[in-house]
Order: sequence, then structure tokens, then C-alpha cells
Amino acid sequence: MRFARIVLGLLLALTGLLVTIAGAVAAFWLVGPDNTVDTGERRLTSTGLAVMTAPDLLDRHGPTLHVKASSAKPVFIGIGQDLDVASYLGGSQYSRVVRLNLPPKFDTQEMKGGLIPLAAPAGLDWWTVKASGAGEQSISWPIADGSYDVVAMNADGSPGADLRLTVGVELAGLFGTCLLVLGVGVVLLLVGLVLMFIRKRRPPVPLPVVPVVKPLPELQPVGQSPGQHAPAYQSPTYKGPAKRVAGATALLLVATGCVAVPVKNTSATTTSRPAVTVADGQAVVARYNDLNNKANQARDPKLSEAIEGDPTLAMTRAGYQIGRKTDPAGKNKTKPFSYLKPKIGAPQFSSYPMRFVVDSGVSDEPDSRQLGVWQRQSAGTPWLLTHSVYPSTTMKLPPMEGLRVPAKADMDKLSSLPQSAAGNLAIYLTGGARSPKAALFTPSPGMLNLLNQRVKDRTADIKQDYIANATDTFRPSGDLVIFITSAGEGLVFLSLTEQYLQLIEPGSNAYWTSGEVTAFSSFVKYTQTLHRDYLHQVAVVIPLKGHGRMRVLSIDGQLVGAGGS
Repeated sequence: MRFARIVLGLLLALTGLLVTIAGAVAAFWLVGPDNTVDTGERRLTSTGLAVMTAPDLLDRHGPTLHVKASSAKPVFIGIGQDLDVASYLGGSQYSRVVRLNLPPKFDTQEMKGGLIPLAAPAGLDWWTVKASGAGEQSISWPIADGSYDVVAMNADGSPGADLRLTVGVELAGLFGTCLLVLGVGVVLLLVGLVLMFIRKRRPPVPLPVVPVVKPLPELQPVGQSPGQHAPAYQSPTYKGPAKRVAGATALLLVATGCVAVPVKNTSATTTSRPAVTVADGQAVVARYNDLNNKANQARDPKLSEAIEGDPTLAMTRAGYQIGRKTDPAGKNKTKPFSYLKPKIGAPQFSSYPMRFVVDSGVSDEPDSRQLGVWQRQSAGTPWLLTHSVYPSTTMKLPPMEGLRVPAKADMDKLSSLPQSAAGNLAIYLTGGARSPKAALFTPSPGMLNLLNQRVKDRTADIKQDYIANATDTFRPSGDLVIFITSAGEGLVFLSLTEQYLQLIEPGSNAYWTSGEVTAFSSFVKYTQTLHRDYLHQVAVVIPLKGHGRMRVLSIDGQLVGAGGS
């Protein structure tokens, strides 16, 4: 029995010594009071544009991730969803961290691509958390469920990253758990030593009874009844070593369970997110207000390219060309204005391009609103205003809350497919109020004014001796942008081209001598036709089947060309 106790004590003592050392090393060297275990500073270089973690490297969520980076150049570090980071770095050369080994070592993979500098990352709004500047930069982020990447690169987006990185993970209660493990190790060590060196005390041996020759009278012990015997001796209760080991093991398991094990990610690899937050969408509009007014004052289409895309950009360029021709002194430049109190409608997207819709007031037009679509082609490009119309305040606009990208089931419920609606609207505008397609639409006030103006134009032109006839033709142009409202209706943004054509009488000639058209053709003689070309932007609401006509919210046009033959 003594041999078995010594062997068990030796095992417990050795186990306790190992656990004590492990707990002490973990508590005071690996972790520390901040509950964080980190890699220490590691140098990572890339001839490409960035160092990025693989999407599956952060495959658990819950702990807080800490990242520090420094470089001889200003440095950027950020964490973003993989759908954004992959789009931003797509086609570029960069280094991907595919594995983190212990002792701390990063295994990287070089991703081939171009070395064209990227847009400065700090100016992009989709980062979950970011830091940028000279010297050491640091970020902290409670790891979320989903596919996220950590990116470190030069702050200006240039290639040739030479970085010193430290990555750490903070687990709540980790330091306390290490101390508890240390305590358990000490207990096991002490128990083992006790079993090895402390002997078990034996009960005292009773003295032998000496027989007497002369019988004595039977004595009765005090407090004992006749016939009752004295109780037998019982040794103290002793808990065996097995129970002690079981208790220590249970304590160790409880201790190590004090730290929540990071939960495995459950979100799909391909995730979606709103195209923009409300705050970021409002910041996009504010930036547009500033740059647009500067571009208008300078009539600078290059500056407009930073905030607009077609078809809006095409209309802006034409307007500047007309202004430079008809107002070279710049006396009639567009007065500064702003879009006020923008309401943001941001559908969910799982890939680029992404779009969001804004319903704003207009500072210099209290009777109008601006309804616009902003688009970002990739994660590294700016938000551009692509579609922009100005409905009257009398028009009921769809709510911005709940806008979504259409699915096939949504399209099947609409009273008309958007492509058909665009074609029928072009037929309606070409044929005028008597068009058979007019019954499909409820026109906006601006659309009625356009139809009436074209009737007046044709009437006046035909009266000219050199004009034989005049026609007006509308056609769908470009791609449609479609959203589904919270009520299930379709909100469609489309563009139409219009050519107003005048047929010249045989033997006559004509040319443009004044007005906006001279910005595109001036004093050039034509003998067959004269034409004016317009680009119109339109917003239409397509109701559900059986819920009435399609509503034209607004149609806004710009002269974009003129000439003849």
C-alpha cells in the first residue's frame, strides 16, 4: 500500500509541476494581464500592393483582434468584408497570409497581378475598422461572424509594402484562467508530495488484559446500562487518492472552461451587406454638393468625372459645352446649390457594382426634389451619381426604406417588365397624347409639358418656308436600373434618346445660327435635314399586377447634340 501511494504521489507531483510551469509561462509570458496572446513583431514584405489574410483565416468569432503595423512609409491597416477587399485588390499583385503557425510564423502566398497604384484605402467607406498615417498604427476589432480580411499596405496605395506586423487575440478571462491553472498545478504538486512523504498514522494498540485470581464484583461503567457493551474503535475517515485526483481533474476542466472557446463561423463565404450606411450615404451627397458646385463654376467636366457617371455625366458635359459657347464671359453660370436632407435607400449586395438611391430636397428649387442613383463599380472606385431626376413635390415618391435588388419572383408580380415599360414609354412620347400606349401611364407634370412643347415646336417649324415636315422620335437608351420597393412595386430608372428631325424643302438649305444648338453645329449649311438630339432621364414606378397604371415620376432632358445632312 505504501509503495502504491508513493508511485501515485510521484505522478501527481510531476503532473502538478508541469501544470504549474505551463500555467506560469502562459500567465506571465504568453498572455499577461491584458488577456491577449500575440505573435510578437514580425516583418512581412511584398513586392505587390498589400499584405492580406486569406478569407478563411479568421474562421471563428467572439474574441477581440488587435493588429499593429509600422513601416518606413505612412502605413494603412484595415479590416473589411471579403467581398469588398477582393474587389479592391482584384487584378493586383499582393501577398496573402494563408496560415499562422506556432511558434508564430506567417505562411504567405504571392498573388499575381498588376502593380498599378490603387486608390488610397483610407478614403474608402466600406472598411469595418481602419487606421492610417505615419508611425505605428493599431486597430482593435471584436471578430464578427462572416468572411473578413485584414489588410496592411502603404497608405498611398503604392506597391512595395515593407511592414512590421503584430497580431494578437484577446480572450476575456484568459489571464485569470492561466492563474487558475497555475493554482491547480500547485495543488497537485502539494498533494503528490504529501502522498510521497507523509506516513499514514495508525490507531493505538490496546493493552492486554491481565487475569486476576480473585473474582471481583462486576463494575458497571458510568452512564452505561447493564448488558450494554462499549463501542468498538473506529479509525478516522480517509479519502483515497483516486478521489483527490478526480477532484483536481474536475477543477482543471472547470478552470479551462472559464474562457469561452471562439465560436466557429456559420455565415456563408459569400455574404451580402447594404450598399452603404446612412451616414456614409449622406457623406457621399455632401461631397457631391461641394465638388459639383466647383465643377459648375469652372465648367470643368474633368472635375465632374470624380462624382458623376453616365448618363448624368453625358448631360453635364453637354451643358458645359453649351455654356462655354453661348456664355463665354461666364455671366450666367449655374448658381451654387445643394441637395438637402438626403434620405438613403441602400439595398443589400453580395458583389459589385453596388448602388443606392437618394431622395433629397433641392436648395434652389423648393417645389422640386432630387431622386438619384449613386453607383460604385468596384470597391476601389468612388461613388458616382449616374441617374438623376427632379420630381415635383406634388408627386408621391416611394419610401427609401426597404429598397432591394429584384429577384425573379419580384419581376413576375409586376404589371409590366421594365424593358417593356421603357419601350412603351418611348412609343407614347413619340406618338404624343393620342398614342395607344398612353393608357398604360400616368404622366408627370413635366412629361405633359414636354409633349405640349413638342407639338408647338412642330407647328411653328412647319410654317417655315424651308421646312417640309418635322418628326420627333424617342428610343430607349442604355441599361435600366431596377429596384423593388417595400410595397413590392418596381422603381425603374431609365434613359431615352430623342431626335427632333426637320426635313428641308428640296432646293433649300438651312443652318444653325443661334441658340444652344450652335454649341454642336454653327453656320454649317445643310440641304436635307436638321436635327436636335436630346438625352432624357426618367424614373417610373411599375405597380403590381392589377394595381393601376405605371407612374412617371419625372422626365428630365438635356440637349446633347445638333447637326444635319
